[in-house]
Amino acid sequence: MTLTVKALSLEMAKKMADAAEAIAIKQELKIAIAIMDNHGNLKYYRRMDGNGCISVRMSQLKALTSASMPVSTKDLAKRNEGMANGPYLAVPGIVLLEGGLPIITKDGQHIGSIGISGATPELDGICAQAGVDAIEDRL
Repeated sequence: MTLTVKALSLEMAKKMADAAEAIAIKQELKIAIAIMDNHGNLKYYRRMDGNGCISVRMSQLKALTSASMPVSTKDLAKRNEGMANGPYLAVPGIVLLEGGLPIITKDGQHIGSIGISGATPELDGICAQAGVDAIEDRL
């Protein structure tokens, strides 16, 4: 049996970052954009001028969270709230703030993630979704 595995290309990652940055510019936001493969390796990174230093790390942690498991950081936060003792809070490197999204192909393969930080979590999520939407035709 042969397994066909899809991968996130650099071209796709750049297209995602361009789309996320375009939304940020339109909203007058200063964001950091981290895009990772499905193993949590940084594929592409961009930081807009004027972005705060904590966003450098936070964008990568959001991306790492959604690279580690194929779920958005927003949905993971909701799941965590519904469980006794909030177990995800104890996992090192897991972030429970909106702005991290998995990248999943139409056939269900988890090929990577995007993490955005620099605005409110809700606006980070909007920018991240714009990034994923930009490559929908390639998924």
